Amino acid sequence: SLLPLENFHHLFALLSHLKISVLEKLRKDAKQKYSDALKAYVTQYFGRPLEKLNLFFEGVQARVAQGVKESEISYQMAYSKQELRKVIQQYPAREVKRGLDSLYRKVEKHLCEEENLLQVVWRAMQEEFITQYKYIEELIQRCYPGSMIMLDFTIQHILEFFSEIARSH
Repeated sequence: SLLPLENFHHLFALLSHLKISVLEKLRKDAKQKYSDALKAYVTQYFGRPLEKLNLFFEGVQARVAQGVKESEISYQMAYSKQELRKVIQQYPAREVKRGLDSLYRKVEKHLCEEENLLQVVWRAMQEEFITQYKYIEELIQRCYPGSMIMLDFTIQHILEFFSEIARSH
């Protein structure tokens, strides 16, 4: 639910503005609760925009956990370079941007009153997306070294998508 996020955001902002030393512990608690609520909101609504890639690499990691060497993953039928390319092809840059745009509209509907909070949430979603992106990139490097397989977009693109979308609304 959105209510705790908005409430803790207000409480934290108010206590930060007041700068009363007696309320410092309360301010820290509010900050922590606000931070937790923000994380919960991002997790719930952002999800995994690269879901099929995430699932693919969960499968890869399960194989590694069973003892398959990372360097030999690509010899497994389900995790061959060809299969990885197929999954990556489902995420062309323009589709990723379109998905982010509709996510922004959903978040904007939730947070329309709170201009400030919308920016905070959008920034948190950007960070979460970059974290997921780096995780996927790192696994491609480790399990498919020298394969020249890469996603259709870079972190630079992600940053551009997020700021263009925010500006255009």
